Amino acid sequence: MTTPHETVSELSRAEVQTYVEQTAKLLGLSLPAEVEPQVVENFVRLIAIARPVLELELPDTIEPATTFEP
Repeated sequence: MTTPHETVSELSRAEVQTYVEQTAKLLGLSLPAEVEPQVVENFVRLIAIARPVLELELPDTIEPATTFEP
């Protein structure tokens, strides 16, 4: 079985670009061609930022908090 961090680490820039294009279509957004490279770059950066969180293994016994209280 593929874990989320394995999937994220295997994404190529072309796959990220396809994701951005398809998601924009799905949401009905018109993404101008001149900004698309920057959007793709931001998603590549977001993946890099999220990778450590996705790689964190939690025990099966952990439960989410029912209410957030700062």
